[in-house]
Amino acid sequence: MEFIINGVTAFCGENLALKEEQAIWIKDEMIYKVLPSDQIPSDKHVIDRSGMFLLPGLIDLHVHIIWDGETDPVKTNAEESYEQIIIRAVTNYQKYITKGITTIRDLGSIKDIALHVAEAADRNLIAGSRLVACGKTITMTGGHDPFWGSFSDGPSEVLKATREQIYKHAGVIKVSATGGVYGRSKGEVAERSELTYEELKIICEEAHRFDLKVASHAIGREGIINSINAGVDSIEHGHYIDEEIVELMNRKGSSWVPTLEVYQKLASLEHVPLYAREKAKKVIEAHEKAFCQFFDQVLVGAGSDAGSISTPHPSLLGELHTMNKYVNNPRDILKTATVNAGKILGIPTGQITEGYFADFILMDQNPLLDLNHLEEIKEVYLEGKRFV
Repeated sequence: MEFIINGVTAFCGENLALKEEQAIWIKDEMIYKVLPSDQIPSDKHVIDRSGMFLLPGLIDLHVHIIWDGETDPVKTNAEESYEQIIIRAVTNYQKYITKGITTIRDLGSIKDIALHVAEAADRNLIAGSRLVACGKTITMTGGHDPFWGSFSDGPSEVLKATREQIYKHAGVIKVSATGGVYGRSKGEVAERSELTYEELKIICEEAHRFDLKVASHAIGREGIINSINAGVDSIEHGHYIDEEIVELMNRKGSSWVPTLEVYQKLASLEHVPLYAREKAKKVIEAHEKAFCQFFDQVLVGAGSDAGSISTPHPSLLGELHTMNKYVNNPRDILKTATVNAGKILGIPTGQITEGYFADFILMDQNPLLDLNHLEEIKEVYLEGKRFV
């Protein structure tokens, strides 16, 4: 596979710098060269896209493809058969690529269903976005999200649970360092620590030994600090992040996936189960304050938590709009779903840069002028293959 997309205004490099009249040379699934249009070789297959904008494929760092994104996804799954959940997961997975979201990270699924979907995609049994999945999450007994948790207590059990997910070809390890807002009506406090520092450290050391990153569901301050000190790569949600924690994150190399919009919905929508709405209201003010204060002080990636209550697949654009409402900087907001997200994944994607995967989208309008233009994607390429 070798061709050149010519005549575009490209969002290039780490800063999404706009460069007009560019040619993007694709070779063997990668971006081989980025060069001015007047320098392209005469013997190559050229696709003229003059006047269009070319930017990296979008990335959603936090989804749950087994959830339906309606009024009570946990209840829906409880009423479905295993086979029906698989069909739902595949259907949800295939919605992303047509919206320009070329990579998604699934952070929790019953019976490792997301891992099966990822394997099916790798084997070309189904077509869609790149899928990085954890399968089951590692939790303490009775911990957050028990419906897809691998209950583990103490050093030997968390080590075994980590190795089990590695054996199943997980692309990331997910842990629950604190309680959560939605999922259980009793016996769970969002701010309370669950897995201990010692347990988290063992998980991180083993995952890193196999070159896997660790994502931590962490709402409360103690759980966030335990996660970072243990070596977790990304903090998911992170409501109580503060100045001390940001300094620790930068020193340890941790990133933040805040998932803002879903908690606003949990706190405000009348059809949300009462227990979840009350817990969300308790933590949402700290969440918004932390995001406004520390967005530009730590590496932030975009994650929608799609599949959760009133958060359909996909919901990445809603998350970007919510971020932009608090931090009016469209370029930096767009970076959370491209450049930053690629860095958080540790995969060469999210940039129009030589040596990166040829994951990109083409549009007629500049999304920096209005993020709503991301709804108007004309073409989508994943590893140089056109999907739309």
